[in-house]
Amino acid sequence: MIWTENTSDRKFRVLRLNSPKAEKIRLDFEPLKMSDKPNWNPMWEEWHCYLEPLRIYREDYEILLCYFNRIYPIKDAFDRTHEPIFDVCFDNWIGKEDWYRIISEIENDLDDLGENTKGFLADFLDWLKNALKHTSIIVVEGNL
Repeated sequence: MIWTENTSDRKFRVLRLNSPKAEKIRLDFEPLKMSDKPNWNPMWEEWHCYLEPLRIYREDYEILLCYFNRIYPIKDAFDRTHEPIFDVCFDNWIGKEDWYRIISEIENDLDDLGENTKGFLADFLDWLKNALKHTSIIVVEGNL
């Protein structure tokens, strides 16, 4: 279910359950490199620097959308603007508190899911919990 995918400039951890190998539409989960500088405005490189960001392709990320929908609307974790919906076409700046809400929602459902879906979500949770040890914001970028 998890393997590594190399692009021209980066290496991604890919979580796949049902998505076809030729799928191009995806979500990339990019932990933000945090800073304690006053008035810090993160640059692109600061959320594209994690050793192995997570990539999930469309058919599989659709499993996760119900969990995002359960916590939205949220406040953007960086600029605190109101975000009414999770956007699969753009950047979503999700903070640690909201990630823990998603983790809780997934964990509450695990016993009621089939083994394959349960394994997929367990792998997602493992990656997510490890990433949250290093950051308080994970940017989810869609390319739809």
